[in-house]
Amino acid sequence: MRVFDFALIGAGPTGYAALTAMRGFSGSLVVITGATPESGLGSSAKFASVAFERQRPASFAEPVVVSGKAPKIFSAAEVGGLANYWGKQLQVYEEGDPWGQGQFLETWKDYRAACDAVQSDLEVIGGSERQHLDGGLATSVPRLLVGTSTAPGTNLEAMAHAVERRFEEMGDLEVRSERVQRIEEERDCLRLELGGGTQIRARHVFLAAGVLGTASLLARSLPRVTETGFRDHVPYTLKCFGLRRAFGPPSSYYIHGDFNALALKRIQGGRCSLYASVYAVSQAPVSLLTAAFGLGPRMRGRRVGPAIDLIQPVRIWTPETLVQNRHLHQQSRIEANPAPDPRRDQELQLLHKWLSAQGVRSLHGSTAPGQGFHYHNLTVGEDQQPVDEVVEPAFSGRLRVINASCLPQIGCPPHTLTAMAQAFARVRHDLARAKELKPSG
Repeated sequence: MRVFDFALIGAGPTGYAALTAMRGFSGSLVVITGATPESGLGSSAKFASVAFERQRPASFAEPVVVSGKAPKIFSAAEVGGLANYWGKQLQVYEEGDPWGQGQFLETWKDYRAACDAVQSDLEVIGGSERQHLDGGLATSVPRLLVGTSTAPGTNLEAMAHAVERRFEEMGDLEVRSERVQRIEEERDCLRLELGGGTQIRARHVFLAAGVLGTASLLARSLPRVTETGFRDHVPYTLKCFGLRRAFGPPSSYYIHGDFNALALKRIQGGRCSLYASVYAVSQAPVSLLTAAFGLGPRMRGRRVGPAIDLIQPVRIWTPETLVQNRHLHQQSRIEANPAPDPRRDQELQLLHKWLSAQGVRSLHGSTAPGQGFHYHNLTVGEDQQPVDEVVEPAFSGRLRVINASCLPQIGCPPHTLTAMAQAFARVRHDLARAKELKPSG
């Protein structure tokens, strides 16, 4: 049986970053995309709406129950991953933010260079500052992934297009649209057992299957692993009345066709201490509202309209919104710590005070635990060992986790781009190491 030089498990944003790092690689590579046709349309109005607008089925796998009244969560099961539904924001972290400094990215300059490398063929708009406000607050146009250099304007199709473009560039490549069920060590290689019963062997494996997918795969591969942990943001939500008194009418700042309209930040000492997304619901697809009201997605291609912007949602992330989750694999259940108390969050209260001073009224809401999609810091076992420390000895250094699982900390803004930068750096490091260890002749 053929033994590949490298295997890549996962084809989402960090998988794309890995493929970008491997440009010009002359060895053999197999990519297992996880793109199975399992449907999870009922999991979220957002997912149902996006799938309806894309005219493609939503594909998810491995549903897990979350404690409390939170809906189930899933692993993505398609090329492009959750970026097809959720991951449009590519925010560059400030120098004082936790951007992943360590063995693979030693300086912030290295981090910025990795961010630039993984974005070089992506069409990203926004990022410019719009207005400085009182209390250290500033607004900016959100940095949104809207396409690629070869497929501009593809919006939530962008990451899938980007990954498929990388496939076309690779030389000795095999792509498998399956899911990996188990990884086991053999002499001089790792054996990947796929869902259909077939096996793949590779000398080195990059694991980019998302935090939930990585946790489940490691639990199936390492017999003693019965639980894992991960962290996530549980952001606050404000429904604001009269927000135009603070920022002007939404039509003056929203990006036509995208309801993620404005980014609000507080930067202190080179670190973001509050990040908020201001939404213009007028730019949301009608299908999102019909799905949210239990009617199913309807009226493809239609936008809601300006009247609804009298009420604007604002979603807020602070250091206090980070919570710990415990994944009990034998029970297929996730226990989430309680959401933070907004009354004790100084950053949130400062924002409340500033909004009130502008004449803005608001109603407070919350996000269900486990639904933030800012998963990171995967730990293994009851003693919460970092995932890197577990996989290195367990697979003799042949397996490298490259997704957000390996980020011990994240900041307040979305961390997708930071995870991609880390993946790029890790793959570059391991390619160089493999080249050094390869026998000459």
